[in-house]
Amino acid sequence: MQYLNIPNPHLYRMGIILIVSIIFISGISLAENTYEPVNERQSLEKLTFYTEHLPPYNYEENGSVKGLSIDLLEAITLRMGHQIPRKNVQIVPWETGYQSALTENNSVIFSTGRIPSRESLFRWAGPISVERDVLFANADAALTITTLGDVKGLRVGVTPGHAGTQVLLDAGVSEDQIVTDANVSELIRKLQADEIDLWCYPELTGRHYAEKETGNYYAFKVVFPLEDMGIYYAFSRDVPESTVQVFQNVLDTLKEEKDETGITTYERILERYIPAVGLSHLQYLTEEWAPYNYLEDGIPAGISVDILEKVFKSIGVNKTREDIRIVPLSEGFRQAQEENGTVLFSIAKSPEREPLYQWAGPFTTGKFVLFAPEQKNISITNPQDLAGYRIGTVQGTIENTLLTNIGAEKEQIETGLVPGDLIRMLEEEQIDLWATGDETGKYEMKKEGLDPQKYEAVYTLSEDDFYFIFSKDVPDSLVQAFNQTLMSIRTQ
Repeated sequence: MQYLNIPNPHLYRMGIILIVSIIFISGISLAENTYEPVNERQSLEKLTFYTEHLPPYNYEENGSVKGLSIDLLEAITLRMGHQIPRKNVQIVPWETGYQSALTENNSVIFSTGRIPSRESLFRWAGPISVERDVLFANADAALTITTLGDVKGLRVGVTPGHAGTQVLLDAGVSEDQIVTDANVSELIRKLQADEIDLWCYPELTGRHYAEKETGNYYAFKVVFPLEDMGIYYAFSRDVPESTVQVFQNVLDTLKEEKDETGITTYERILERYIPAVGLSHLQYLTEEWAPYNYLEDGIPAGISVDILEKVFKSIGVNKTREDIRIVPLSEGFRQAQEENGTVLFSIAKSPEREPLYQWAGPFTTGKFVLFAPEQKNISITNPQDLAGYRIGTVQGTIENTLLTNIGAEKEQIETGLVPGDLIRMLEEEQIDLWATGDETGKYEMKKEGLDPQKYEAVYTLSEDDFYFIFSKDVPDSLVQAFNQTLMSIRTQ
């Protein structure tokens, strides 16, 4: 047998020991890295999930469990290695689910308000969201509540076990003022029938129920906000702390990682259900078309802009008029058709446009006319009188369609990008008539330093309603919430 010629046997033995140690430690590390997800998967598989009917967080629709909390649960548990199917989530009355989570092992109840009296009863992961309990009243109720002391003598409707009830009691509201009913629809009926004066409920969920029962998201007004409350996944105390911590870590990651547009995975889930979030992610475009929308000292202004800002405020959208961009109308239409998440206004509806977008409104009405220099003495009494006249329009506007519909030839129509182009063409006699909005035309003339009195509306093309249009990808729920708020503002 031949032996290797080892110069230093001691160093050789030390090397072998080092290599074996590295392999041994690596093996432990690999085992740990594969064990932990498997361990959490096993923990997840043992859990029973309870929730209640609490839209938009958790609810049942057409036999399927849906909601913000459900989508978030799926996303979290998928990252943990075992996605919980939504069919495994049990929708039960709140008291049933709450008692189960307190008395049964391996239980989770959500969406749960995290209040001091519950803190030691569960292990917590969240928040799923921050909800605000409020006191709702009928829209025409003559109530002024500045402190909870003003609730004295008023009847307040609540659901059993609702966290807001304790807030009211702690503030001095007496138990005989509290009217409890497990049926939210019945509480709404009682409020409408003046059998109760106030309804205490989470604002967002209350709005959803109001819409379901009355058809109006804003059927009731908020007369007093209670404290904000984080809502969580509440795990029974026997669930390993490590499982809850991994669950929390994944949720935190979903709230931090952003896509190419700068929006997090968590926000993408929220926007499906919460109008304030979804509408804040859209881009808002309009054209220079005074007095409805125009730039004033570099900031969008006008009738339509004022209305949009009121919608933002009513819904709680984190945007202002400074987030609105003014672009040529043709560019606005291009973006509304080709780019996701786009809103364009103020737009007149036509058969050609209607199927291309989603519509909210109308919010106001305007008249489209043909302007001509008064000194020209042009008389137009019917569409046939347009023959031989050169007519100017802004590219891509409804005026082009209106002219075509009454028989104007394409060769007669000259286009410009902005109203100023058409005013210049009219002044330089490159066109004879200018098709535009009645009020818009007058405003633009003043803006260009011209006297509107020297021009006259010689023919009315149409009187139209104006709308906000949404790109087709925007969820119906967002358009509907926007439209309901818009109609409420218009009524006011």
